[in-house]
Amino acid sequence: MVFDSIIIGGGIAGLQTAIQLSRCLRKVAVVDANGGRSTAAKAYRNILGFPDGVSGKALREAGRTHAVRLGVQLFSDEVSELSEHDGLFSARLRVAGSHLQGRTVVLAAGISDPFPDIPGIGACLGKSVFICPDCDGYETVGQATAVIGAAPQAADMAVQLRYYTDRLTVINHAGSPIGPREGETFQSLSLDVLNERVERFDHQNGMLTGLVLSGGDTLSVCRAFLAFPGARVNTDLLRPFSVRFNEKGHVLVDPRTKETDHRNIWAVGDVIPHSQQVAIAMGDGAQAAIWIHKRLQENGK
Repeated sequence: MVFDSIIIGGGIAGLQTAIQLSRCLRKVAVVDANGGRSTAAKAYRNILGFPDGVSGKALREAGRTHAVRLGVQLFSDEVSELSEHDGLFSARLRVAGSHLQGRTVVLAAGISDPFPDIPGIGACLGKSVFICPDCDGYETVGQATAVIGAAPQAADMAVQLRYYTDRLTVINHAGSPIGPREGETFQSLSLDVLNERVERFDHQNGMLTGLVLSGGDTLSVCRAFLAFPGARVNTDLLRPFSVRFNEKGHVLVDPRTKETDHRNIWAVGDVIPHSQQVAIAMGDGAQAAIWIHKRLQENGK
């Protein structure tokens, strides 16, 4: 079978693309290794219709059910290689070892975050421990909050969070040097900076109650933000193609269509430059699907 589109990544952006394309009567394959930020997010609270929050898992499960009902074929695998021959793309599946063929490709592989391996963090991620102040800064209003990470990134995060709360403590968990810029930032915000490691997240059902520090003390906080370097944009599959990237590795696309500079390759969600919001990822997917359908029609398909 030749698919009209192979979507690499089954997160929010990828599933929305698949749903819209299937409603255009297109044959769609989604390859998903069940990773990405949405798997860690336990409560998106800024999405229309979900004032009490909805988990990334719930959204993905609903999206998968919706997509399958429309005829989308889901592959629980990872694309290890992408190539193009005679106008068709070939995606090699790492586990199965087989190839999928498609007329178009959508990269929706998202970002991999360098979450520290600290006991208790998994239960708290997305509930009381966050990475995105645009998404979850509101959750810190009036709350004792810690910024945990490396000094340069922690300084930038602290500036954003100080808008929401003045009950803020920075923990230089990475032990990175505090340069003049970071020092001036911390001083201007009158912030305490602790040069210690976090040994454990104390919590009740994922709601943070305190941070056990390497010096033996427990810092009483109920919210925390992670600020570490090393987040990786998963765009390596597009490196062999005539695709442009920005300095952080995000794919540059046509803002109207979400198509890359390489004809018939689209990119959506966190792999392209935007504010990394679920609502925007969904919009990317729907927008790309509409233009993919138009392209296929132009090609007589």
